Amino acid sequence: MDISRRKFLKIGAAAGGSAACAVAAKAEARNARQPEPQWYGMLNDSTRCIGCKACMVACKKENKLEAESTLGEKEALGEQLYDAPRALSEHTYTLIKMHGEGEQEKTFVKAQCMHCVDPACASACIVGALKKEDNGAVKYDAGMCMGCRYCMVACPYSVPQFEWHRAIPSIRKCTLCSETRLEKGKPTACAGVCPAGAITFGRRSELIKIARARIDAAPEIYLDHIYGEQEVGGTGVLYLTKKYVAFAGLGLGDFDYKPVSGLTESIQHRIFQYFIPPIAVYSILGGIMAYNQRRKHNAGIEGGDDEY
Repeated sequence: MDISRRKFLKIGAAAGGSAACAVAAKAEARNARQPEPQWYGMLNDSTRCIGCKACMVACKKENKLEAESTLGEKEALGEQLYDAPRALSEHTYTLIKMHGEGEQEKTFVKAQCMHCVDPACASACIVGALKKEDNGAVKYDAGMCMGCRYCMVACPYSVPQFEWHRAIPSIRKCTLCSETRLEKGKPTACAGVCPAGAITFGRRSELIKIARARIDAAPEIYLDHIYGEQEVGGTGVLYLTKKYVAFAGLGLGDFDYKPVSGLTESIQHRIFQYFIPPIAVYSILGGIMAYNQRRKHNAGIEGGDDEY
């Protein structure tokens, strides 16, 4: 069949466009995930937290995490003498922060992975290194991770931390003590040592009932809202705050009730759907090369200029 170069390119372009459109049609948003009855979680009651940081010590001991210092002892003395992290890091999975500027009432609050119902980190991970476990924990598999750090960008709470100083780095974050304690029927290490009853471990559905009961029993103390029951589609870690202290003042974002995963998946789909046009272009170019090689072979031409 005789075919001109112009006609060949038109056919190829149409094929590429059709392929791209076909993939785009599959990139539709899915319904939000709902929490499972067996999922575990924690209720962090900031009205009860006394800032003792026993939870931080227990977390570091449970996960064998290195001490951190803001005083530079390691450089001067060769070891850390005082563990004083200021933010979550690869060495600090949970952190107690004090909020309240000036004359404002001071409130201690625990920062950690929220173990979201529909986690954006897992949704953004293109290799499946992060996933929601059957017990409710969001688990990370270092063996699958390729280090793209999309999870760090996707998380609305800026929880996943990267091991910047290691030759073969991984992502680090709270595991909900999934393998070390939950699978053995034990509560999380932080919940087990809290002396003030500020951290309650249990099934997420039961934690919501406990939180609601506390609010109803002492409306003069608590703000009438359970943070994480609905935010970003729901989280496994829930929070209570004082009546006149907004959650935003504790560093907990004022997010919509829709899961962030819907946005991250939409972005991912759009990125990968556009892998199709390059593939289509390469296919077209390959076809043109084969076409001209065949023409030259049939004409008995070796070498010489191509027609384009």
